[in-house]
Amino acid sequence: MLKIIQHHASALGPRLAMTALAVCLSASAHAQSVNVWDDYTFEGQIAVMEQLNKEFEAAHPGVTINRTARTFDDMKLTLKLAVSAGDGPVITKVNQGAGDMGAMVKEGLLLPVDDFIKKYGWDKRQSDSVLARDRWAESGQFGEGKTYGISGLGEIVGLYYNKKILDDAGIAPPKTFEEFVVALDTLKAKGVPPFMIGTAKQHLALHMIAAIDQAHIDASNRAELDDLIYGRGGTWNTKGNIESATLVQHWAKDGYFYPGYQGISADDSVQLFISGQGAFLISGTWYFGDMKNNPDIHFMAVPGPKGVSKPLSVGGVDLAWAITSLAKDKAAQDLAGAYIDYMVSEKAATTWANAGYLPATSLPADAKVTLSPLLAEGIAMWKAINADDALGHYPDWSSPTMLKTIDDNTPHLLAGDQTPEAFVGALDTDYQAYLKSKK
Repeated sequence: MLKIIQHHASALGPRLAMTALAVCLSASAHAQSVNVWDDYTFEGQIAVMEQLNKEFEAAHPGVTINRTARTFDDMKLTLKLAVSAGDGPVITKVNQGAGDMGAMVKEGLLLPVDDFIKKYGWDKRQSDSVLARDRWAESGQFGEGKTYGISGLGEIVGLYYNKKILDDAGIAPPKTFEEFVVALDTLKAKGVPPFMIGTAKQHLALHMIAAIDQAHIDASNRAELDDLIYGRGGTWNTKGNIESATLVQHWAKDGYFYPGYQGISADDSVQLFISGQGAFLISGTWYFGDMKNNPDIHFMAVPGPKGVSKPLSVGGVDLAWAITSLAKDKAAQDLAGAYIDYMVSEKAATTWANAGYLPATSLPADAKVTLSPLLAEGIAMWKAINADDALGHYPDWSSPTMLKTIDDNTPHLLAGDQTPEAFVGALDTDYQAYLKSKK
């Protein structure tokens, strides 16, 4: 088998890159070196990926995994350009939705993985509704057609709470949204910052607004949201979205957020929360590995209001493992398929669970895992949410530019110099332009 080396043309230049590639091809007929990009940048995640890569290499003698870890934002900026230029990864994580996976599928930069789904039985490990989040039709329709990836971790955006802080304030974990609002008011009256949040970097504000909105949607009435996210039509300009934006603006303006939140990144706010600052934090299960360091921290779904029995929870799965167009031949594609299969195997799921993270693939019955209380709560939620068909969506998946639109407008909403109606209107303007572009 030929040795596959992906050189960076920007560093070597096209001619030097081709020369180096030719030398490598003649130097070793059996070794393979495969470029892989992922977005696992937290300490616990890095340790898991190093272990899984070593295990894969041991099971495939002669194969070397060249791993590059990039943050979510960096991946969005560089992935499509790198693959288009021919010096990107053969295997990569890619954000689902129109702006990333959809755009790369349209440009022929990703390969379908349906044959590997059949070969390895990935559809037996993860539900069809989860796999649908990686489908794109030739017409450009999201959620239909061929499948272009599969994820290793499940994700739920939920409500972290510090039980000690709540106990000290005489507050029980809320069972309804109405109880949640009362708890926030009680904490504020006692001088305790109700919410830990940081908006200088990453997307905690987006997740908070979406989580509040989708908790008010019952799973039996989810069709409107599904159509919106999958680009089938609809509008962001709804009473529910405006009410959610209004409530979050009220919290931001009236002292419900940790002081100085505008200058704190999401990751730094998580560390402050772990240290005991703030009673609640709305974010995702990807922080489990960090959160487990404080046994007072627990995790639950953002509760729905009275009358909503199966509230939606924002989430789904983490960025999908995908095969790029740089896998030029069947041998390279088969190796990529085997690698992804290992990343979503029961063995990998067990490794992730032991590190405190929520796997998308179910754990085997004989798995030797000592679950932290936090992860046990997350796994129970994952099962219940999937059983209720109550897994919601990330709003930014709805158009190629929606994440930027949300990020550009959220600071103005929180600062109070943009009305909730104008905020929601900006999202809908973006979305309607996208719908027109599809025709």
